[in-house]
Amino acid sequence: MAPTKNFDLVERFSVAFDDDNKLNALCKDIAIDIEKGTIKLFKVVEELGEFLTNTDASIRENGVRSLSIILLNVSKNFLNEQELQLMTLFYCDRLNDHHSIIPAIITGILAIVQMENFPKDSPSKLFLALFRNVRCQSELQETRRNIYTILQILLSSRLEDLKLLGPDFVYGVISSMDGESDPRNLMVLFSFLPHFMKEFNLHHLVEEMFEVIACYFPVDFNSNTKDGREITRDDLAISLEYCLSAIPEFAEYCLPLIIEKLDSNLKIAKMDSLRLLVRSSGVFGVEGLKQHLDELWPLIRREVLPGNDEELKEQALKSIISVTKAVSEDEQILAMFVKKITADTRSSLCDVQLSLYWPAEKLLEAVCKANDKSCRLVLKTVVTLCLAQYTTNISRLDRISLIETLNNFMAIYTEFGCNISDISELSWTDLPLLYLNELSAIKNEYALKAKLIDGLAIQKLSLTECQRQSLYNEVCNEIDCGNNSTRLSCQSIFITFAKLYSNEVLDVINKQLTLSGVETLILKNRIEAFATIGKISNLGTTVLSILVELAICSVPEIVFASLNSIKKLLMSRKFEYNIHNYLYNNTNIMDEIFHLNFAHNYNATEFPELHNLLSDICLLIIRKLSAEDQQNVVEKYSNYLRADMNKNILLWVGLLTPLLPCNFTQQIIDLLMLFVEISLNSTCENTRLSSCRLAAVIINKMNENDNFEKCLNMVRTEIIRILNDDKNNLEQKQAAVILHAWITKALITRGSKMSQNFLDYHVDLLRMELIGEFTGEKFHIFVDKNENTLIEDNFCIVKLFYKQRVFQNIIKQNETFIDNARQNYLIALIHLVEETPMELLLMHLVQLVPLLIESLSLDNGQLILSTLKTLKLLLETKNEIFIEQIQSFISRCLKLSTHPKMHVRIAALNCLSSYCNYSTVSLKPYKDDVLEKLSETIDDKKRLVRQMAVTARIRWYLIGAPGV
Repeated sequence: MAPTKNFDLVERFSVAFDDDNKLNALCKDIAIDIEKGTIKLFKVVEELGEFLTNTDASIRENGVRSLSIILLNVSKNFLNEQELQLMTLFYCDRLNDHHSIIPAIITGILAIVQMENFPKDSPSKLFLALFRNVRCQSELQETRRNIYTILQILLSSRLEDLKLLGPDFVYGVISSMDGESDPRNLMVLFSFLPHFMKEFNLHHLVEEMFEVIACYFPVDFNSNTKDGREITRDDLAISLEYCLSAIPEFAEYCLPLIIEKLDSNLKIAKMDSLRLLVRSSGVFGVEGLKQHLDELWPLIRREVLPGNDEELKEQALKSIISVTKAVSEDEQILAMFVKKITADTRSSLCDVQLSLYWPAEKLLEAVCKANDKSCRLVLKTVVTLCLAQYTTNISRLDRISLIETLNNFMAIYTEFGCNISDISELSWTDLPLLYLNELSAIKNEYALKAKLIDGLAIQKLSLTECQRQSLYNEVCNEIDCGNNSTRLSCQSIFITFAKLYSNEVLDVINKQLTLSGVETLILKNRIEAFATIGKISNLGTTVLSILVELAICSVPEIVFASLNSIKKLLMSRKFEYNIHNYLYNNTNIMDEIFHLNFAHNYNATEFPELHNLLSDICLLIIRKLSAEDQQNVVEKYSNYLRADMNKNILLWVGLLTPLLPCNFTQQIIDLLMLFVEISLNSTCENTRLSSCRLAAVIINKMNENDNFEKCLNMVRTEIIRILNDDKNNLEQKQAAVILHAWITKALITRGSKMSQNFLDYHVDLLRMELIGEFTGEKFHIFVDKNENTLIEDNFCIVKLFYKQRVFQNIIKQNETFIDNARQNYLIALIHLVEETPMELLLMHLVQLVPLLIESLSLDNGQLILSTLKTLKLLLETKNEIFIEQIQSFISRCLKLSTHPKMHVRIAALNCLSSYCNYSTVSLKPYKDDVLEKLSETIDDKKRLVRQMAVTARIRWYLIGAPGV
């Protein structure tokens, strides 16, 4: 770039003033020249002099704007303190100028306050001039935002300098923001106001500061692209909460505001008030809250008892926790507050059958969650009331509810490291003894037993050794003879006690849960029970060794139970030691897996689930091994598996799928064509599918070189040969389609350059008369979220948005499918839509909706149901495309309202009901036809259909009605 010449600057500025783009470009060039030293800043100001001093305000504005743009483009560390001092004085002086020049001046000030060498005394000069000469709310939105940004920058960089301004600065900030209405500007303000209010002493301006902010509460704002950009109401509401609860001094004004809004009938006002109460309680503390507790409690109670609105109820419970925690600073006030709550809920807790029993219980739980002090106060009442009812002649269900209540409160108290036995007023209860006596006394009341066992687990630290032994006896009995619910509770308590009393639990396993000489069913139950402690380091190794030994016994049920327990342990996300490495290095698990695989008495035909388990365990272990250990496993066992590829296909899946890409040697790659052959010619469908997955894994992890392309061409040639040869039967052709889908998916997930070619060919298969429909049905392979082969956990290459790529390719080819192939195309599309993210669907709404409506004419009930569910979700967007397609869509839905399948009828009626959210003008022409058709469906033989039909008919009937 040629240096800017001094002598023509004036002329160049004069030309550029008429074009903002030219002016910005010129100013950037000048900024570069200033940094290079080609021209000095004072010289530029001098050249701009005739514009800056012109009698015409518009020309002066051009001059100031030019200088401001130059400063914005100069590096933040270039100008020295003296130069910035001069710029500060210049802009302070200019603030006296015509109001039309103010935006350009503010831009310049924004530029200099970001400079590293901004002088220490400059902030005070700037703000004094700014507050004196500029009425912020008279400026345009962008200028106001720049003023707020200047405040934000200097509050973070020159806080101590600003504090010297005292109350005048505080008043200036209040005046600047008073009346602000733009959501973007409010977000800027709300981002720094909490910091500002905490750092500055507001003195006599506390109330004025609060009122300026409180006028926005609750936030009344609906986001739209024109005004709100990306800002939502929740963004504003949350930011406002931090402002209103910034300092303790606001308690005097904030709490009455909360009380006022809580007493309103608007849900949004109540929600915001409760959230603000949660946020502010900790800030205001007991001093701020104590005067308002008597007013707050009834309003909060109203939202919990009976608590008809779940959202409000949940927020009210959170507020109770926050308020209780805050008032706990003063034990006397806490006691009075909790006493008031327990007194008001006591009548509801006196009878477990009352409708308000559980709402009251949840409310008191919230009080307990605050801290151990509040929990102790509540327990004195709750435990007494529960025990008083439990000792009376009540039903089994009531006893279950009471024990559950006690469990809930005990669980909360133990989280604080306390036990009920520590509360002197409850020392008479001896809950562990009560629970143990009940557990031994009742016989077939399994649900109650499960609750009692859960409660004893909570009281783990309160049980004596003798009581624990009694509990072990009961637990062992339930493991052997109980039902599923009690066994699950027993397994849970095993884990709990194993961590605390490992020797005792090990003794129970060895003496009371022996695995020899017992019936098969009892043995299975015992295996499941003690397998749960396999995650614990000090007992897990013993358990795993036993499970591996049991896995080779002669009883299929025991083998299956043992292997299933091992698999569950391997799939667990939390364990105290490396289970995978222990099994591999310290047991003969891998040898046992292969032994079972080849055992004649456990062939895959009779025991398919067993062989699936072997494959899964093998995969889970190998996945966690090092590259070297993985390679050793492959070298040791692959030759055994080669002997019968078909028979051993599942174990091949377990062996190869989780390998690291570096372990895909040429020896493994050479297996590709063998797997291709099996996937095309095997008579077993599951074997073919497993072979397809293995071929896909190899393709996904191979290095993309000449050999890679050679292998792909060989696979493609074989598939095309089968599809084009009329001598091959339909089953062979379908097998070829599935294989091609898997190979294509492997290429797409890895982002291969050959993926597009394979995808195009696969889409073209939809046009083939014999296999087109089948191809469409199998399109789910590309996007199936339940498929766990080509995933990152197996070290496969998985690129982002590969599903989107398939979807977009299908959408683009809409117009190329006609006649008979059209239905196949729609089937494929529906399968893709089922798994496609909603964000992507919304991007293609205009093209997609007509296709989905067209798909409603398919003869596959399941696909129609899926389409209707998708359309129901998309209808909520209120996009114009649904108005354009209204006639077609409504007529299809009316026809489907009498479909043979009940769920299709319900979904169609649901869509018709959702259409009522659209404008009356659009819907009114169809009102009579819809009402006439729906009069038939209200007599449907299925109750759920009739119910939905009535709802839809009422909504359509009200279209155009006065006041609706």
